[in-house]
Amino acid sequence: MKNISLSFVALLAACNMGGPGFYGVTPVTRKVEGSTFVMRFRDDMAEVIRTNPEFPARYGPISERAQKAVFLETGCKPAWVTGDPAVMVMGLSCHGRPAPKEPRKRIISCDIMGSYINDRLGGEATLECSKR
Repeated sequence: MKNISLSFVALLAACNMGGPGFYGVTPVTRKVEGSTFVMRFRDDMAEVIRTNPEFPARYGPISERAQKAVFLETGCKPAWVTGDPAVMVMGLSCHGRPAPKEPRKRIISCDIMGSYINDRLGGEATLECSKR
């Protein structure tokens, strides 16, 4: 039982760890309009991880708050954003320089539009998905 508890704690500790290209970069935390973000910056790129729970977690509003957080922290304008409501990567236009090119990989992002839970039958959710 002790090993299971330690594994669970180690798993939770990795929730806001830097992703590929951002591992080892010092994180910066900022709150914007009720959302809490951990941000890492390397060159003209930013990785933004939302660390607070939000329901429904809609990509559009969360992305806008994440872009505000990055702008407030760096003064650079996010030119593009890719990812999902939990983890986003942004290309930044700083000091008049153009932002790096957006990755070619396209991501399908889904927002939960409505849901309900039934004790005996499980539940159901309505999703709205779009290519980003």
